[in-house]
Amino acid sequence: MKTYLLEIGTEELPPKAVNVAIDFFRKNIPQLFENYFGYDTPENIEVFGSPRRIGFLLKNLKEKEPDTEKTVIGPPLKVAVDNEGRYTKAALAFASKNNIPVENLEVIENEKGKYIAAKIVIEGKDIRQFIKDSLPELIGKIPFPKTMRWNSTGYRFSRPIRWIVSLLDDEVVPFEIAGVKADRYTHLHRFMTQPAGRGERKEIPDASSYKEITKLGFVLASYEERENSIKTQIEGFGRTLDASPVMDLELLDEVVNLTEFPVGILGDFSPEYLVLPKEVIITVCKVHQRYFNFEKDGQLIPKFLAFSNTSVPDRNVVKAGYEKVLRARLEDALFFYEEDLKHNLEEFYPKLAGIQFHQKLGSMLDKVERNGGIALLISEMTGLSHQEDLKRANKLSKCDLLTEMVKEFDELQGIMGMHYALKQGEKEEVARAIYEHYLPRTSDDELPRTETGTVLALADKLDTVISFISIGEKPKATADPFGVRRNAIGIIRILVEKEIDLDIKKVLDEISERARRIKILHFALGRENWRVDFDERLIPEILEFIKTRFIAYLKEKGFDTDVINAVVSAGNGNLYRMYLKVKSLQNLKKNPEFTDIMTVFKRVGRIIPENFEGEFDEKILQQEEEKELYAHYRQVKERFEEEINNREYDRALGELLKLKPYIDRFFDNVMVMVEDKKIRNNRLSLMKIINDMFMKIADFTKITT
Repeated sequence: MKTYLLEIGTEELPPKAVNVAIDFFRKNIPQLFENYFGYDTPENIEVFGSPRRIGFLLKNLKEKEPDTEKTVIGPPLKVAVDNEGRYTKAALAFASKNNIPVENLEVIENEKGKYIAAKIVIEGKDIRQFIKDSLPELIGKIPFPKTMRWNSTGYRFSRPIRWIVSLLDDEVVPFEIAGVKADRYTHLHRFMTQPAGRGERKEIPDASSYKEITKLGFVLASYEERENSIKTQIEGFGRTLDASPVMDLELLDEVVNLTEFPVGILGDFSPEYLVLPKEVIITVCKVHQRYFNFEKDGQLIPKFLAFSNTSVPDRNVVKAGYEKVLRARLEDALFFYEEDLKHNLEEFYPKLAGIQFHQKLGSMLDKVERNGGIALLISEMTGLSHQEDLKRANKLSKCDLLTEMVKEFDELQGIMGMHYALKQGEKEEVARAIYEHYLPRTSDDELPRTETGTVLALADKLDTVISFISIGEKPKATADPFGVRRNAIGIIRILVEKEIDLDIKKVLDEISERARRIKILHFALGRENWRVDFDERLIPEILEFIKTRFIAYLKEKGFDTDVINAVVSAGNGNLYRMYLKVKSLQNLKKNPEFTDIMTVFKRVGRIIPENFEGEFDEKILQQEEEKELYAHYRQVKERFEEEINNREYDRALGELLKLKPYIDRFFDNVMVMVEDKKIRNNRLSLMKIINDMFMKIADFTKITT
């Protein structure tokens, strides 16, 4: 078995570009080389990436892919064989063209008739040729966010390519990219080997020795190895300080991809800066310096951990440099903090008119006013918040955008508003809501904890979704510049995970109604008549957009697609209730008779013609089986409705199951589509009232059985 190494050496790659390349190789390499792996084992593929190199190591490779057999179809039999049973010129030409002995020709029959055909063997490609043909194309497809050209070839890559290593065991497999020819020479650590700045040019004798050679040259090419090294050092320093590291995964990922040989250096800053909110210190350390912090009993201690890409004899010199830079940053932050505290947050409220939210959607003040109207509506519909606290929190929610601290560190919006509000004597419920109305910021972020923050977060996100869809700015598959998709997911997570019984469609309908009466929602669309109301015709589009995200959310939770589609297609706009129905129906799938149950229930829905309208009349029932079914329907319906209203969907499904034997008997003994129109429509109407009850949980016709 063979081992293959590819290393693409570059100028320093941006951290995100390293991750893109690693993810791309992990996704595409298994499929690309699947015909060459001799064994199916996780050790077959090892992808690596660092600031100066990306690539992979493949093990257990065969010399060539297996030969394949293919049936080649020739001319029709009537053309290929004459009346005396001899092959014609057409058949002989077909055999000659495909290099097939005449005696190997055979007759096959397909849907078009009988043909002359033959089986040919396609020889598997040698792995060397496969590498030459495939890898340059693969490398060119790495989807870097940004690329550049650096020489006359015009080739685009994240950063200039400086060397390529392509080794099959000890043999160079040659190809060329951007004028750089593949060989067996790598470059070791840029500053810890000579010449400094470029790093030692080192021969790789064979692919399997790559990891050992690079490690001896102070290069940890593996992302996981560098990550473990950094984590170990952070935890070690934490034990030394008897403190807990503030482990920011985003920062960890960035530092991993900024270093090839990470060396932790512990530094100090003056305790005087601890007067700053800890989020400020952490943000300064993270955003500007890529430093990690430590805390004890929930409070930061005046220490930080930086990571150098170089081990130096005197770390104190480097430490002093890190401390000097951080001191200047913290001094600026302290100045901003003290200046901001000279102003009351409320002073900034009218000035929000000077911040543009979007050229078609008015100012940030307009945004806040819209949020407030929607928030009050939601609070009325749910009873989730005290309205005075809600009004106050909404008014102050965006005011910190005008503070010096947030102008410098926009990551702190909401956080600084909370701290300034507390300093100025606002109620804790109000102050926390200023921070929480931005939550969740990502698909796995924390949710608001306070009722006021929850309502305000829903309002802010719903306004963003409505606003941008209203002006035609729906996100594309690869781009969401205004965070519309992210805000929709935030709405879903809040409603489902905080168990809020709220129908989004009813909210949108009420917004539309109030828009006409009291201008709850208006947008800026031009200089003259710049205020226009929310267009109710957009409600189906907005609902569909949110439901699409909701379906994706449920799939990530592990629910079956058919169950999700069955519930969502029958649902309204109450996401929490739909979530509970999906859970209940998924649980019903565990019933060994589920397939039989669904087969019967689906017959009810499928027999009803599209757009059927009819009135059921008990007096017209004729056969015992239809009378019996209707009687049990009436018995089940009252209890079923009660369970539905109480959100007890497991029990509601249990009530429906009581109808199964009677539906079975109905279909076994009653002809629905009889000639008598009156009787036929009445039996269809019976099916419809039963199916209407089913639809309060799901459209069972969409269940796969």
